[in-house]
Amino acid sequence: MPLIVKDSGAWKYPSKVYAKDSGTWKQANQVWVRQGGTWYQMLTTLEITASSSDFVLYTALGSPIVPLTATIEIASGVTISSSNTSTAAFNISGFPAGSVIYLINNGTIVGSGGVGAARVDGSGRAGAAKPGLAGGTALYTRNTLQLTNNGTIGGGGGGGGGGGRTNTGGQAYDDYTGNGGGGAGIIVGSGGGGAGPAAASGTSTTGGAGNGYYSNPGSSEQQYGSVGGAGGARGAAGANGTPFPGTDGTNSGGAAGNAIDGISYTTKITAGTIAGPEVN
Repeated sequence: MPLIVKDSGAWKYPSKVYAKDSGTWKQANQVWVRQGGTWYQMLTTLEITASSSDFVLYTALGSPIVPLTATIEIASGVTISSSNTSTAAFNISGFPAGSVIYLINNGTIVGSGGVGAARVDGSGRAGAAKPGLAGGTALYTRNTLQLTNNGTIGGGGGGGGGGGRTNTGGQAYDDYTGNGGGGAGIIVGSGGGGAGPAAASGTSTTGGAGNGYYSNPGSSEQQYGSVGGAGGARGAAGANGTPFPGTDGTNSGGAAGNAIDGISYTTKITAGTIAGPEVN
């Protein structure tokens, strides 16, 4: 079982433990308990002082096999990011049931940006445009989490949708649509890049602009205004491509990445800045 102490008649999980050494109280970085001839770690601390990506806390703490209490502090100026939208920037899962994690974030935890939609050629409405891709998750937990967020936690921005057809009939003179911009993230979403120039990629905090396509100037029915949507800022969805006719829903912007996936496991001691959905 994890370390529990009695305080004013109530059992509580301590985030810190102090021991008296030569008359002076000092904070213990680790606490071990011997049971059945085996030493088990009950409490540990970890300070994260260097930026990294795809951080898995369970691995960083040595893959413990018994429940424990851990206090984790991310230092100011440190950024934890994700390398792709399928992987959370900071993962808290895999610990034995009963474990309690105290996370003190003084830095930035941010998901990867979603890719903007590429322009698609073709003459039918079904191939008129593509949707932007969703941004990635910042913080994922499936263990009990006590969160003190003095910094920023943000999902990746969604990619912008491709430009919609300017003519829902899909005539050949309207063969191309605009590209969607990339979503924000430390690992940014790239702008869509079908035929012609690619749209702008995102930045660490803002989405990239979409671009447009204008049909052959020699056409008797030249089409204008098929423009890809902008990528989403940190924690925001990408914009739809325009125009957005009701008969063609393929040019939607990508969803915002989750700031926290595992909110039902999380108690916010300090909320801080959180950008993006909080789910589960």
